[in-house]
Amino acid sequence: MLLFRAAGRLCACDLDAVKEIVPGRPATRLPGAPSWVDGLINVRGTLITVVDLAARFGAVRDAAVQGSIVIVKGAGKSFGVRVDAVRDVRTLEAGSLEPVDALRDAGGVVQALVHVGVAGGESALLCDIEAIAREALAVQDGSTSHG
Repeated sequence: MLLFRAAGRLCACDLDAVKEIVPGRPATRLPGAPSWVDGLINVRGTLITVVDLAARFGAVRDAAVQGSIVIVKGAGKSFGVRVDAVRDVRTLEAGSLEPVDALRDAGGVVQALVHVGVAGGESALLCDIEAIAREALAVQDGSTSHG
C-alpha cells in the first residue's frame, strides 16, 4: 500500500493502482465540475483529470501546500489524486482491516473509502481507487451534475 496524507488523515491505496507520483502543480478547472475535481494537468503531453482528495473528504486543502499528485489507474483510465504528502510504502496487515460499509452513503464522503487498516501502529483509511475513478471519469465525460 502507498501511504499518504490527505485532509490531515493518513490514507492508503493499493500500490498496484499507482502509475507514478508527480510534484503538485496548479490544475486548469473544468467548468461545472464538482469542487472536489481540481481540474486537468498536462503530464508529458497527456491530459489527466485530478481529484482533490481533501475536498472529496469534505475538508479544505491548504492552498500553500503544493503536495503531490499520485497518478493512478482505475476503471481502465488514468487520473490524478492530489494529496498533501506521500509518506511511505507499507503492507497493511490483513487482520487489521475493518470494513467501513456501515458508514457509506449514496453520495457521501466515505463512499470512496473501503477499509480502515493499521500501518506501523497508525490507522489508515484505505481509498477505493475504482470508486474514485468512476466518479472522476463521470465528471470528465460530462455525465454527472454533482456540486
